[in-house]
Amino acid sequence: MKNENLYIMKQPALGKKISELRKQKGLTQEELVEKCNINVRTIQRIEAGETTPRSFTIKAILEALDADINIDSFTSEIGVTSEDKKLLNLAWIFGIVYFVVGFLETIADVYQFTQDTSYFNKITYTSIKIISSISFAIFFSGFIRIAKMYSYKLLEIIVYVFIIAFVIAELYDVFLINSTSETLIITGIVELIIFGAIQIIFGLSLLRLKDKLGVLIQINGILEIITGACLATIILASLGAVFLIPTVIVEIIVLYRLARK
Repeated sequence: MKNENLYIMKQPALGKKISELRKQKGLTQEELVEKCNINVRTIQRIEAGETTPRSFTIKAILEALDADINIDSFTSEIGVTSEDKKLLNLAWIFGIVYFVVGFLETIADVYQFTQDTSYFNKITYTSIKIISSISFAIFFSGFIRIAKMYSYKLLEIIVYVFIIAFVIAELYDVFLINSTSETLIITGIVELIIFGAIQIIFGLSLLRLKDKLGVLIQINGILEIITGACLATIILASLGAVFLIPTVIVEIIVLYRLARK
């Protein structure tokens, strides 16, 4: 069976078929559980059409029932639930907020770096950083949802790391207000290296989803890697900042398209 991890079973047709096959074999649900080592509650929910098991689960059940049938008619591409759609929609909307606020944040950082507070006082600067942190966290929670949908632990972990690192960096930037130029430069270099490394790993993780989410996620992964590599080199950080613009736009589109699936 091709792309087992990419498929889930259609319900309630699947549950009815399993129940029918089990009864034909003269087995109770408890007896079936003993043969396939699956929780009895799981069997009950599958037969009742309350859950959508993955391919390896249903394959184990069919093998336990000695059922030689084609299960392709019970499969479809991985589903996007109403809850998934709600969270993905929220994510791409806040992605736009983050994208817009990002321009203000860049300007604010420039003034902060040059010690010019005539345009952005401490309250304004702090407000921009807080809004940026919140919008980024909600934006990237969409990729956590994708990781959960495809049971992709590495992606989930790196996105959590990305969010935590970003929020800490934003708050630390606020803490550094009125610091010396030397402190700001050192902090900036450290942040560029850290975020460059995170983005490279994030990009590589996204590339592993190209067979499931298509060309767009592949483009997203490549842009993340290029951006991360530029940031990490320090010298090419300005180029990385330029690449960051299309990278964020593609991220928003990825979440938007998946939410509309």
